[in-house]
Amino acid sequence: MEELIEKLISAGIEPQEAKKEISILLMELKDSEQIKKIISERIKTRIPIQYILGKAYFMDFEVKVDKNVLIPRPETEILVEETVRRLINSRDMPRHVPTALDIGTGSGIIAIALARLIPDIKIIAIDVNEDIINLARENAEKNNVSEKIKFEVCDVFSNGMEEILNRNNFDLIISNPPYVKSSEMKKLRPEVVLHEPKIALVGSKENNSGLIYYERIFELITAPRNDNKRLIALEIDPSLVNDLIKLLKSKGLNSFEIVKDYSKLDRCLFIFERSVKSGSLLPGY
Repeated sequence: MEELIEKLISAGIEPQEAKKEISILLMELKDSEQIKKIISERIKTRIPIQYILGKAYFMDFEVKVDKNVLIPRPETEILVEETVRRLINSRDMPRHVPTALDIGTGSGIIAIALARLIPDIKIIAIDVNEDIINLARENAEKNNVSEKIKFEVCDVFSNGMEEILNRNNFDLIISNPPYVKSSEMKKLRPEVVLHEPKIALVGSKENNSGLIYYERIFELITAPRNDNKRLIALEIDPSLVNDLIKLLKSKGLNSFEIVKDYSKLDRCLFIFERSVKSGSLLPGY
């Protein structure tokens, strides 16, 4: 195993990632020759192991992945865990069946995890095209939660997004939106630049600031609606924190919390609102 790890590291793959990938291969495959063949392909093409195998793991479950969706990250597990903890520990946990909106569902990992962890939750999960939604729907079926999730094709910048919010009174809005600045793409690892979908990293619009999806989400949640108490949970880029705080305050969203990831970097943003005007956290948050 050490020899295989060193081979990946020598090819320029980060040590932590190399160890993780070898562990995945040893868990998935018994044939050593097949493992060596995949490693050779990995080194030659820089295609991530998850795309070569066609699957990845998130929390305690497996999903199918392809080049239309991001490979699940541990940081997103933190977003889900912290979101569930806040919902369940809140003194205002909905007495009715809780409802959630997952914006930019990708492979469906966030919606599926919520469906597995929160009894009776109902979720609408959206993304920009049918191929992505079909993959997410397949993953929900694979994990036996499809009855809890309704998948829809919808661009967050479209009128359809506003219609979804007008039709539903969500207890939770959660998203891991595209937040990579257009100018920063070339600085990412070759695996990401060459193989992961740009639309999931930067978005469908020119995202020079890294903020345009947050700006749109904040615009949507501050629009006049008959909303009840609501939790907004977002994955963020640590480098955007100061800009996000300024943006939050400009929108009157003054009750928020930022949670760090395993590397002690700011990674999750939680906003809880009774209403936009009150800006007060409920007990338990």
